[in-house]
Amino acid sequence: MSQETNKRSSRIFHVLAPLAGVVLFSYLIYKAGARELWEGVVHFGFGIVLFLALEGVGDVMRAIATRYCFSPDSPKVPLVSLLYMRCTGAAYNFITPTSGFGGEVVKVMLLEKHVSRSEAARVVIIDKFTYGIVQFGMAFLGSAVVLFWTPLDLGLKLTFWAASAAMWGGFIGFLVVQRQGWFSGFLGRAVGVVAGRQAREWVETNLAELDGRLRSHYEKQGKDLILAMFWHALACMMGIVQAGLFLWFVFGVNDWTKASAIWFFGSWFDCIIFMVPAGLGTQELTRALIFERAIGFTFSEGVAFSMILRINQIFWTAVGLGTYALEMALSRRRLGSALVKTESDAAL
Repeated sequence: MSQETNKRSSRIFHVLAPLAGVVLFSYLIYKAGARELWEGVVHFGFGIVLFLALEGVGDVMRAIATRYCFSPDSPKVPLVSLLYMRCTGAAYNFITPTSGFGGEVVKVMLLEKHVSRSEAARVVIIDKFTYGIVQFGMAFLGSAVVLFWTPLDLGLKLTFWAASAAMWGGFIGFLVVQRQGWFSGFLGRAVGVVAGRQAREWVETNLAELDGRLRSHYEKQGKDLILAMFWHALACMMGIVQAGLFLWFVFGVNDWTKASAIWFFGSWFDCIIFMVPAGLGTQELTRALIFERAIGFTFSEGVAFSMILRINQIFWTAVGLGTYALEMALSRRRLGSALVKTESDAAL
């Protein structure tokens, strides 16, 4: 398959995937009933403010986790900068069809203001990996326990185990690539297939130092890895609290088992279908099925919960893009001030 064919296929996917998501999203709104959904959102009331605040608390915890992904001799990056980096990266992952990776490039660019490019890339890769394995690990274990006690079709259970095995294989393979120092070569080949030989050579040349940094982190900073995963796990717990908050405010149900099931199954689906841009349509469908088949609520109530998740995503996406725009404006002002000062010194 030629490089031009690969590029064309990628462009087609980036157009069709969001379009299919919009169609599915529209159908689910129609099936659930727009009025019922709106009533569910309105019924949540002040709870939505707490819902958004809990997401912010989770982001702070994730920023703390990122601190443990730096090398010991790296300059200390302020927590507020790491929080801003996370919000901005998440915003770009949400609005661009890059399967959750476009925002990681933005994170590297923002971190380059504090550390070298190879160090920034190392931090983002390890942070992405630790968060991913914690999120999927918790979702997998929780879902497996719930499935054991839930009378679902055998076919659904077999699908769960098969998809989970494939995901674990991906995580283990990615870990081996990092530990053995093969990452730049692996990434270079992947980029080369899409962008050509020159792009591959650029990746392998500019990220050669990254392999040693990744290998060193896994060999010498085991404690930091555990602490990063610990903080990511705490952040994931905020998702369970959010689900419990929704059940309490909307239905008056104080059932943390059901709230946990919502997060376990929802996060498991999110990890499996991470290629879908913004989870458009699929997020609504999976939550509706979880509410209807796993915890005894209705399809419409599951879609209503997904609407709250959408509001949450849109709000924090706006925050991320707003802070990024502010940072760019401040950077241009600082650059302009530096140029004026340089010209003044030259005149003297």
